[in-house]
Amino acid sequence: MKKTVIATLGLALAAGSLIAAPAASAASAAQLGTASVDCETWKSTGAPYTGYAKCTGMLPYPLEGAKVKITCVDPRGSQWVVYGKAVGNGKTSSAKCSDNPNVGIYKVGVERVRL
Repeated sequence: MKKTVIATLGLALAAGSLIAAPAASAASAAQLGTASVDCETWKSTGAPYTGYAKCTGMLPYPLEGAKVKITCVDPRGSQWVVYGKAVGNGKTSSAKCSDNPNVGIYKVGVERVRL
């Protein structure tokens, strides 16, 4: 009888923690600022091609930052990734593929970094 009661209580506690956990993690995400971060990316229109990223709504730097991530491509189709410097809220991170005018940007993204 004791084992049955203990097992039932254990199951009830486990189920309760599973139900409460999603609500707690959503609240902590909102408190940490992850729910309202807005990032914008763009690239230059002429050589030397440069990619840019700017994010707002993050925690203060250096707790949280953002850096641009660009994928470069050359005339032979070779691709490589270049990262910009991590910066804080409202600041712009930039990275350049190359001074060669024949090297372009395939895609621009942003990578968020946290301590």
